[in-house]
Amino acid sequence: MNLLRGCLVACGVLVLWPDSADVLRNLLRDHGLDPNRVESPESAWRVFRAFLAVEIDGLKPEPDGNADRFAVSWGRYSWNDELPTLAFKRYLTVCAAPPAWRHPEEWRLDLHMVFPDLPAFADVGQLNTQSSGVYHRRPGSAMDDVVREALWEVERYPALQAIWTTTPLRSSISFGYPRLRVGNVDAFDAQQRAAYLEWRARYG
Repeated sequence: MNLLRGCLVACGVLVLWPDSADVLRNLLRDHGLDPNRVESPESAWRVFRAFLAVEIDGLKPEPDGNADRFAVSWGRYSWNDELPTLAFKRYLTVCAAPPAWRHPEEWRLDLHMVFPDLPAFADVGQLNTQSSGVYHRRPGSAMDDVVREALWEVERYPALQAIWTTTPLRSSISFGYPRLRVGNVDAFDAQQRAAYLEWRARYG
């Protein structure tokens, strides 16, 4: 790991929130992993766990620490041809710059993995839960406790245990608005529409 990126993790240097996806990609590469096809969720999680220790600048101050959260999720989805999927997610609540509609406050960074449809993964889309739940990111030993709890389902279900050590067909990192925009885009005035199209061009 080069000195600068090593310091990001070890020294807690603030990273601007729009740059967080690039930081995760670089951390994966520094650990010999291809962001487009990680070796396994197990190896990717070690990097994602380190990424959770990187402090993000520009987050909305919240006394309960709810501006920085993470989750593990799994299932089968139409946009992945119903193939088994697993994702590590970090949620960020940022300080919206005026005007508020130009920069949504809620963002999500995903490390998303898609797997072959093997018999061992048959139950992934039928488990009684599809997520670890969302946890607040916490420093120090408290963070270790939260990570163990987040992986409780992974350690419990045989299908997730099998996925955990399997090489995905593909993986990707995405960063964007986690929900559909609220409001009628067609009602935007010219300035709002220009800003919205600029935002879409940047973040998809």
